[in-house]
Amino acid sequence: MDDNQQQQLFFEIADAHKIRTCIQCGTCSGSCPLSNRMDHAPRELFALIRDGEMTAVLRSNSPWYCVSCYQCTTRCPRQIPVTDLMYALKRMAAQTGNTPQDHKMPHLYRAFENLVVHRGRITEPLVMAQYGLHHPGDALRQIPLALRLLKRGRLEWLPQRVRLPRQFDGFLNAVAGGRETT
Repeated sequence: MDDNQQQQLFFEIADAHKIRTCIQCGTCSGSCPLSNRMDHAPRELFALIRDGEMTAVLRSNSPWYCVSCYQCTTRCPRQIPVTDLMYALKRMAAQTGNTPQDHKMPHLYRAFENLVVHRGRITEPLVMAQYGLHHPGDALRQIPLALRLLKRGRLEWLPQRVRLPRQFDGFLNAVAGGRETT
């Protein structure tokens, strides 16, 4: 998929068109507690999207550093839902395989998303097992903590499912904008 097709796909997302009204004031970037770790702060990301540089946007680590604090969204003078668009960019990057190569969060995101899609909820050991396939050292280092949490009854070991899976599927489809989830 080329940059133009990815850009069109992005602008089909609810409220994505609002970045066309961005005045590049930098309030979102200045409000972000992790903008100094991002390849492109939110303001720069929006400029790249408007310029059609979608491959650069999707391969950027910026959406993966978003901690969903909503400071950018609440402070934006144009009322652009920056945090929601960061989530949309994560989904697009994961779906198109354009995630940053040197960042661990896409693997954790996929593990989390796979469990939500297939079970309706997460179980921490399963998330870590799926994540551990890509980063075994990280997963193994968490075993002592997992054992302490399990001993105190703070870790759910056995996976569970939602009670009404069809209704949950409808919810997931609505959230994903009617598109198939990964």
